[in-house]
Amino acid sequence: MKKYLYLILYSILLLFFVSCSGEKREHKEQVTKDTIHTRATALKYMGSEPDRALQIIDSAEIVGNLSDWRADMLRAIVYSRTNEDMKYDSAIIIGERLMLHDSVQANTEIKEEVLEVLLNACRMKKDNEQAMHWALQLSDLYRSQGDETEALRTDAEIGTFLIRIGQQEEGLKMIDSVIHQLDGKRKFNELDASIIALKRKAELCNEIALYDYMITSAQRMLELLADYEDNPEVYLDNSIREPDDEERPRYIDFYRGKAYAYMAVANAALGNKEKAFEYIDLYDQTASSRIFVNRFMIAPTLGKLGDYDQMLTIYDEVEKRIGTDTLNANYAEVLHGRAEAAEARGQYAEANGYWRRYAELKEILNDELLKSKAHLFAARYHAQEQQREIERHREASRRAQMMVMSIAIVGVLILLFAIFIVIDLRHTKTRNRILAFQITEASKYKEKYRELMQAPKVNDPEDHYADLSDAELYAYLRNVIEGDQLYLDPNFERQTLINRTGLSKERIGAAFAQGSENGNLTTLIRELRLEHAVRLMNDNPEMGIEQVCQASGFTRADTFARNFKAKYGMTPSAYQQTQV
Repeated sequence: MKKYLYLILYSILLLFFVSCSGEKREHKEQVTKDTIHTRATALKYMGSEPDRALQIIDSAEIVGNLSDWRADMLRAIVYSRTNEDMKYDSAIIIGERLMLHDSVQANTEIKEEVLEVLLNACRMKKDNEQAMHWALQLSDLYRSQGDETEALRTDAEIGTFLIRIGQQEEGLKMIDSVIHQLDGKRKFNELDASIIALKRKAELCNEIALYDYMITSAQRMLELLADYEDNPEVYLDNSIREPDDEERPRYIDFYRGKAYAYMAVANAALGNKEKAFEYIDLYDQTASSRIFVNRFMIAPTLGKLGDYDQMLTIYDEVEKRIGTDTLNANYAEVLHGRAEAAEARGQYAEANGYWRRYAELKEILNDELLKSKAHLFAARYHAQEQQREIERHREASRRAQMMVMSIAIVGVLILLFAIFIVIDLRHTKTRNRILAFQITEASKYKEKYRELMQAPKVNDPEDHYADLSDAELYAYLRNVIEGDQLYLDPNFERQTLINRTGLSKERIGAAFAQGSENGNLTTLIRELRLEHAVRLMNDNPEMGIEQVCQASGFTRADTFARNFKAKYGMTPSAYQQTQV
């Protein structure tokens, strides 16, 4: 019975060790379907019900379906898409914290997403200095990945921020440089980037009263759009932004309408009323003129041309839309326009009333800007309180889990011990014979397997795989990645192979660079994920694109779609439709 006493003592010690170590165990993310499902669900409610999206994220983090930094990532995205300054501050605080996290720094896709959140939140707060700071980092990140066109898009934004902080000459030079580098490249991605840069320049020139430059920018937009309309086949490049045949006319019409509006605004400001009316007529023929935001943009120009009736009709629509929410710059513009219209018509008492209300509102808006720092401090406090609450819930959940685990372990140990006592004496010899046979057979099988695979013999761990050529090592590593489907892990990286094989990053890099057609590990993983996605769509036509993306190891649907189209020449949606 002595060995039974030892077994009981061992069980007690094991239970004690598990219980104690469980209290000290760090919370680690479970990269499961729950994690992916939580992200999709939270983002689904982000626009319509942001508070519900945040509750989903908090709950998922508490129960362990999301790590703390992934939960923060989703919170920042939700906050950055709202229309509240304080939530923009929260997005900025979280984004800044994430930029210091090792997991974010090690993953360029996630780092890109964090920078986009920071840039958008700072842009919406009109914090041009900080927005420029993040835009510079995002531009450098795009260039480090060889995505020059995306870097140029971001450079155009940097030029915008430079102008808005008073560095007008430098900002215009940067935007002009972007336009120059994109000029003559007749591919859609470059065309679209050029159109956006010209659009930004036209809007900025309107802000700083450089109307001649505004006209030349709008004219160039019209020239590019006309060439694209006449030669769409030349511009085909299978980029993610490229519209299909049905969407192309709407794309051209939208930006053509923008260009006509810029021409009307600039000519009205320069006193060329005839040309201004001509471009307003052209603008009215485009679908852009039926978009509320664009009509609001053209309203001041109508006032300058003396068409106060149409201008006031637009302002009536603005007031109807904003309702009681009049504490904003849009309503200030409405008051300014109504004051000018009343003054032009000789209604001086009414004009004075509008001017007074305009001045009062501008003063309030200026006070609101001064409260920005208070908002930021409040947001920091809110974020800290939220984090403390999450930690409290997490600790309570961890204790409950450990209690359940302890009870389960005790029950299992008791059951196993009872079974052991019952059958041990009867079957010891038989079990030992079977075990010996299994060990012998397993040994033979392993030997045959090694002969078939021709695995290299390794004596010194430091010389592991030393006899393999680059091509042979690459073939081995590929078999490991494919056989274990490591590529389906969204967090898979070179360090995973290093940890698995003990190889140095230089040895692995050389195997992929010299011994493969892929050139690098990232390319192989992308190819395997795409091939897996194709198999999924063939075998499971009922799966949605988002599900296929997540099940194939991609973290972002737009990245998946861009890579899929680059490899196969069509989008995942288009491919899936062919399987119906």
